[in-house]
Amino acid sequence: MAASFLVRYVAAVGHTTPLYFPDEYIYSGIARSLAQSGKPLIRGSSAHFPAMLEPLLAAPFWLTNNPDLAYRLTQAENALAMSLAAVPVYLLVRRLGGGAWAALAAAALTVASPDLFFSSFLLADAIAYPLVLGAVYVGVRALAEPSRRLQLAFAGLAVLATFARIQYVFLPLVFVAASLVVERGSVRAVWSRFRLSVLLYAAPLAVAAVLGPKRLLGYYSDVVDVHIRPGEIAHWLGTDAMLLAYAAGFALVPGAIVGIVFALWKPSSREECGFAALGVGLLLCLFAETALYATNGSDRFQERYLMVLLPLVFPAFVLWLQRGRPAKQAVVLGAVGLLALSARVPLSGYTVSDFKQDSPFLMGVFRLEKAVGIGDGSLAIALAAAVLACLGAAAAFRARLVWVAVGATIVASCAVSIGAVSFDRHVVRTVRETYLPADASWVDHAKVGDATLIQTPATPHARAHEQLFWNSSLTRLAFLDQASPIDAFGHPHVTVADDGRLLLGGKTMRGPLVISNYAVRARLTGAAPVAGGADYELWRPTGTPRMALFVGGLYHDGWLSPAGHLTVYPSSNGRVEGTLRLPLSLPAATRRTHLRLQGPGVDRRVTVVPGKSIVVSVRVSHRGPWTLSWHSDRIGYLQPDDRPISVQGGMPSFGGSDRGSAAPSSAA
Repeated sequence: MAASFLVRYVAAVGHTTPLYFPDEYIYSGIARSLAQSGKPLIRGSSAHFPAMLEPLLAAPFWLTNNPDLAYRLTQAENALAMSLAAVPVYLLVRRLGGGAWAALAAAALTVASPDLFFSSFLLADAIAYPLVLGAVYVGVRALAEPSRRLQLAFAGLAVLATFARIQYVFLPLVFVAASLVVERGSVRAVWSRFRLSVLLYAAPLAVAAVLGPKRLLGYYSDVVDVHIRPGEIAHWLGTDAMLLAYAAGFALVPGAIVGIVFALWKPSSREECGFAALGVGLLLCLFAETALYATNGSDRFQERYLMVLLPLVFPAFVLWLQRGRPAKQAVVLGAVGLLALSARVPLSGYTVSDFKQDSPFLMGVFRLEKAVGIGDGSLAIALAAAVLACLGAAAAFRARLVWVAVGATIVASCAVSIGAVSFDRHVVRTVRETYLPADASWVDHAKVGDATLIQTPATPHARAHEQLFWNSSLTRLAFLDQASPIDAFGHPHVTVADDGRLLLGGKTMRGPLVISNYAVRARLTGAAPVAGGADYELWRPTGTPRMALFVGGLYHDGWLSPAGHLTVYPSSNGRVEGTLRLPLSLPAATRRTHLRLQGPGVDRRVTVVPGKSIVVSVRVSHRGPWTLSWHSDRIGYLQPDDRPISVQGGMPSFGGSDRGSAAPSSAA
């Protein structure tokens, strides 16, 4: 356990910024609010978030008012919590009759799991992991010895696990169903021995029925509106089962399945039957949740939601060993099936795009494919799976090979964990360099007071989340034009009045502003640029901030979108008088492109030649805001984000009545 904590925290040190949005922003935001105000708020609004255990545990770290320190302390807490999961699994194997070495192997497999990767993230999974496994252990004991103390202990752990991750709300129902299995279907015996549990869980169910699940689930209330598609659900059940078997290491899976079947069919003890019933109930409920989730918009392998199943494979394998390794033919048949599966279904098809987002196992596979190539990587994974499957089959006939199979599984889990961490390091480095300046808390350190972050159209949500996480002085978030909401906690819109004033809720904005210039450019009057970072600009008001010049469709790297517009706002006399200059160019290895410029008094066709630069000048005399739009006859797509582009453009300048401040050169 200590070794796991040390290794996982060292791995977390390389994870220098949150990635998993909006989840990490929500958990950290609530923890910060609890520390500062004692209330669970997100940007001043009630979070209505039922999974409050992780924010409560992390809240003391945010009393330091140091985001970096709070971040590191939370990672340490998560590494400790996930490492503690070795304890209940160790005790569970001992309870099932396994020896000390078997229990130590179970503990090692628990902390070697690739899913401890999530200890680096500010998520509730790390806190829920030991609680659920602890609930399984205590539940097995309660089913074997149905005392009040053990039943209350299980109920407490189940409540804490649900308070950490609402997905485990089904644990009490699984326990009651398992009690029915242990009592071989006798309702009378269940009522006699588990009356306390039945009554304890009936009350919350009655309250939920009266109030309705939407009111209780709060932030997660949309889950009651999921669509059930039997065909797609069956597909995802099969996919999840296959990939979970891969993540478990193949070698132990056939024996574990046989062990569970025998424990349910002919249990040799109440502990065996209780563990098998709890394990199967947990598996069925988690698979149902992940399949429904995948068929309702999250079409990827949800290993993150299944992580507690992996440590339970070895205890099930121990059940098979304790019985003298029965049903050898079934174990061999299962191993052969897994071997055929690894040869028939390469994992390379599951590591593309975002499919691996919730799966450390697939991240590790992808890292190998990147290192040696997709073909060689797929072959290496298939060979490793074949070796593990063969060891699983051989263990049915040779007792000495059992520990070889166990050791190989531990080694495979460690290798996948290393691959997942390596992949994460690359992603974090890229995000840190792209989404954040060297000083992540640059807005706080500018010391301008509470500021409003203005999210502009086409800006990736993660960019806003990163700024909000690292800068506590960003107390408000507003959205300009068609900018999309970044989460479910309000999306007030900013509008620009004809005189350039920025209006939020009908009121003029007067405080410091942080404006995203990912796909726009803005020049203001009544405000001075203070600092810039990662495609955001910080403006301090010197009067009433007003928009002077706005360009929608000019990306941070100087490319113009295929269609866009720019608006010049009038001076105090209500008129726009002057000359607009718009620099345009194309790199040498591109194709000639035509832009059509249209606006009041303007309808012009401009040709941009590769390797050449031009400056388009337009004389303007107009009352009120003046807008010029452009459209391209040729659309290109810029990699790696597949962004639509036309030609390159510089920041337009306007000479005349416009008095906008220049944008800070340190920005993008």
